[in-house]
Amino acid sequence: MSFIKKGATTLAIAGAMFAVAGCSSSEPKQEDPNIDSVIQQSNQGYRNTTVGYTFTYPENWQSSIVERDTFEWNGKRMDAQNMSVFYYKNFELNSEPAPLLALATYPQQEWEQMQRQAKDRSGSTPPHVIDTRDDKVLVAYINTQNPYDAGSTQGQQFARHVLSPEQVKNAINW
Repeated sequence: MSFIKKGATTLAIAGAMFAVAGCSSSEPKQEDPNIDSVIQQSNQGYRNTTVGYTFTYPENWQSSIVERDTFEWNGKRMDAQNMSVFYYKNFELNSEPAPLLALATYPQQEWEQMQRQAKDRSGSTPPHVIDTRDDKVLVAYINTQNPYDAGSTQGQQFARHVLSPEQVKNAINW
């Protein structure tokens, strides 16, 4: 009987450890410098369960985009509540990932204060308001600066992946 109790206790402890290990924090993964280790959310799009929106990938994004939850955009820390950055990567050439789009949420009051103070926290990339819901503002930062030679195959592929603010709006379901 003592053996059964020990086995049950061990099983309960193992189950608790498994449950804790399987829980994910609501904090973004910010410390992983190896973006290649990031797994695509799906071949159809990205679901942000914290904020509750879905971003449907355009057809040409299906095999060349990686997503990372981070508060960095073009080398600068953003003061958003939640942020996901989508990177273009040519897997055939094993190219260095280049940021294409960031989706960030701000509290309405903070967003209004940022606008009053005319602080563009993204540097050269102005944010585009995508939607407002439950006192949150969802904005998109779109990288229009091609990191590759525009005449190169890599540069042309990157340019084909850049979305307009309207395309981002149409791809969001919130």
